[in-house]
Amino acid sequence: MSTKRIRPAIYHYYPRGPHKNHMSMREEEYKTEVTFLPQALTDSIYVQLFDLKFEIPPSKIFLADAKMDEGDEMEVKTSIYVEGDCAVRFELYVMQYSDEERLSNKRFSLTLNPGMNPIEEVVKQMDGAKYFKMSYKYIVETLDPITVRFDDLYVTFR
Repeated sequence: MSTKRIRPAIYHYYPRGPHKNHMSMREEEYKTEVTFLPQALTDSIYVQLFDLKFEIPPSKIFLADAKMDEGDEMEVKTSIYVEGDCAVRFELYVMQYSDEERLSNKRFSLTLNPGMNPIEEVVKQMDGAKYFKMSYKYIVETLDPITVRFDDLYVTFR
């Protein structure tokens, strides 16, 4: 069993998709604060850990952090702090890759209440998987700005 600590520093997170201007981000003591600024209820706003398209592994810059260790399962533990007094919804995607392509894409629906929300999800490691990525899709239910803070991420291979 091995655990990686991946600090969600702002340089790890890339806005993904055509609505990347519909958020602002800042780093604060190794945590990443994101304010979602949707322009329409149909916006698809993603915050992606690591870079490049969802269909391929990350670039060489991030391969060390994205490398999967031996094991049958991968456990993702983090927490997300929601500012304000409204619950927000996200979809968490945990993707696994070979050297060239995506092998799996597991989706988890998250409803986050105001304050601190611990997140703990487990995915089965795919045969041939060498790297992983994660992405959060913000489910737009209001055009009001919503601010959340992504805290330290721990990934355990067991």
